[in-house]
Amino acid sequence: MSVLIDYSSGAFEANKAQGVGTITANDTNFADVSLLLHGDGTSGSTTITDSSSNSVSLTVTGNTQIDTAVKKFGTGSIQFDGAGDYLTTSTNSAFGYGAGDFTIEFFLYLNSVSSSQTICSNLTSASSTNPHIYLQSGGTIRYYTASASRITSAVLSAGQFYHVAVAKSGSSTKLFINGSQSGSTYSDNNDYGASAPLGVGTYWSGGSPTATSTLNGFIDELRITKGVARYTSNFTPPTAAFLNSGPTLDLSSGTYFNYAPSANTTFAFANPPASGTAAGFALAVTPSATVALTYPASVKWPSGTAPDAPAINETDVLVFLTDDGGTSYQGFQAGGAMA
Repeated sequence: MSVLIDYSSGAFEANKAQGVGTITANDTNFADVSLLLHGDGTSGSTTITDSSSNSVSLTVTGNTQIDTAVKKFGTGSIQFDGAGDYLTTSTNSAFGYGAGDFTIEFFLYLNSVSSSQTICSNLTSASSTNPHIYLQSGGTIRYYTASASRITSAVLSAGQFYHVAVAKSGSSTKLFINGSQSGSTYSDNNDYGASAPLGVGTYWSGGSPTATSTLNGFIDELRITKGVARYTSNFTPPTAAFLNSGPTLDLSSGTYFNYAPSANTTFAFANPPASGTAAGFALAVTPSATVALTYPASVKWPSGTAPDAPAINETDVLVFLTDDGGTSYQGFQAGGAMA
């Protein structure tokens, strides 16, 4: 008995763009983003959404809200009026940086520099060893940890946006204002623990957030990246809103994709064929470092578990199938640890 397979129909017909497909880089470190607040929405809204893959729940206190008049990117920013406005999260492993690298960054617009104001903090008490970024009266940003101010910036002015970043790389922590290092490098050998709360516009003390020295201004594009020092020397400040995904496979561009991740990676799939059309594609992954790989939640794996990433310079080939317009995918490991 012979079987005839008609290659002019089905998945091969649907995917006319045979060949190597396009992968859009997007944020290659998105898998390590602990928190991402765009501050977008309608004016006056108190719905402030975390766009990281963690979907961290935020508690909104006071008159903290979306403002669409003062913004850096997108449709709005987060407004704080200096009178008890702040955002908080409960203790979370996403904000326990341990002794590793991290980056805390945001665009800051100050209404006033005449008083001390907390901006972004992981303190659990006034004397705890956790990152704490605040504005000192007079307009200098200070990075505070282990009961002391470690870095002091140049003077900032009210009425304009600044990109502010604190980045720890190894045992060195630096503060950058608009892409230029400001203040000295802090020799940082602290262990910031396995978990911590987060305060935006406040810090935690005695088990609850404080309502004093709160922020009077606006924050746009707040991003915290755990395990990655995004900046180690002077850089060009971001010119667009931060991205919400990692490497994205454009399924309209081909049926075979190659990727060599050098850091933890969260993949996204885009432009699948229409529902009712069978489609399949393969992804070859060859890490150049020890990484963790995350696939879209819509992928269904055998036994419900995605395969581990291959070792450095080894290749796994994964096959994905869908027939419902990308609502769900079946994922299979076609080849593993190929060297």
